[in-house]
Amino acid sequence: MAEKSVNYNIKNPYESVESLIGNADNHYKTNLHTHSTYSDANNTMTEMVEGFYDLDFDILAFAEHGILGKEWDQPPSIIPLFLFQNLWHGKREHPSTGQYHAIQSGIYKTTANTRTKKRGLECVPDAIEANMFTLMKNHVNGYFTDAACEGICGKENDFETPLKKIEASGGISHINHPTDWLGAYKDPSCAKVPENIAFFADLLRRYKSCMGIEVLNMYDRPNRSDRILWDELLKTLIPEGERTVWGFGNSDAHRVCEIDTAFMDFILPEFSLSNLRDAMENGRFFAVARYAKNELGEDFKGEGAWPVVTQIKVDDESDTITLSGKNCSAIEWIADGEIIQSETLDADGEITSVIRLREHSDKISCYVRAQLKGKGGICMTQPFTCDDGDMARFITKLPEAKPLTKQQELKKKFGDTRLGVIVNKIVNK
Repeated sequence: MAEKSVNYNIKNPYESVESLIGNADNHYKTNLHTHSTYSDANNTMTEMVEGFYDLDFDILAFAEHGILGKEWDQPPSIIPLFLFQNLWHGKREHPSTGQYHAIQSGIYKTTANTRTKKRGLECVPDAIEANMFTLMKNHVNGYFTDAACEGICGKENDFETPLKKIEASGGISHINHPTDWLGAYKDPSCAKVPENIAFFADLLRRYKSCMGIEVLNMYDRPNRSDRILWDELLKTLIPEGERTVWGFGNSDAHRVCEIDTAFMDFILPEFSLSNLRDAMENGRFFAVARYAKNELGEDFKGEGAWPVVTQIKVDDESDTITLSGKNCSAIEWIADGEIIQSETLDADGEITSVIRLREHSDKISCYVRAQLKGKGGICMTQPFTCDDGDMARFITKLPEAKPLTKQQELKKKFGDTRLGVIVNKIVNK
């Protein structure tokens, strides 16, 4: 295909860490959305920490429902809503100070003793999942925040209150599994409905401390359309010139068996909470999952080594992006929700893909992103903004964003079933 006379200004979220991507020591396997028996999980905090430690995670946050995370050798708050956990899932337990220090230093020995990394597992305190008791699961994760949302049950379909509280506290946030809330697992087209796109776009415009949305979560069942919504939000917000939307991946684990379902690969010069926050704010990480039903297939389960990005190089003069990865059988480039270029191998290995943006200018509005596929799952980059000097022509006029009512969302989620009638009465009591 002949190149068109287009010149792009490419914004590369990985620019400051390009030299680190090829060094395995600068890759930090991370999960920032985890639960324990302090809220509604099946396993204790100690069991969950040991599970992440055994699976070679580097960074972990407990974002419990309505409970602010602390250092792991300190007991989190006990919220009355979860007092039943003692009867349902047994004891609450957190690591001792000795265990905690050994876990952080990498010298801790679990029963399984499968950890291969020399460095330890780092704790991210001051994390919380807000709106802890909303049946519609309009959840928001807050980080580097205080107890502004602790113990607050939340209001159905209200994302704004926790976003505002977290921002006021000086923290940052992301919206959890948004298409689960939309009911898109029943109707994937919900992720493309203009009113739904406008709803989330409006929140992201007004709360710059909200870094983005979860695009990968656990087994990818009710949230399988999160990437569809992500692309719609990118198409909507990037041309306006004020912000982009980072895509987060978390296991949301409530059981040890769920730990390795989805996570993130952060590129850091070294671990520190300030470096982690900086990377979250600037998109210096990749979202990874073992399950991605739309991209990998209904029954696919990733196992073993997952696809890892080993090189990113942006050439602004030639308008090219070079991406290399290992443990891959394919690298695909996506613009406006569609695959516009693909390189494949017969089996997992090392692969390099060069996208020449000018060759695809008729398919690119304002960004491209890449996804790497392999036997171990899928790895997604953050978006590279591609500004041809006239992005304003891609600004989308959406309907006015209006909060959806409880009745609208309950009907979307449960329909006119007997359960829907019961839930509607409970929520609107």
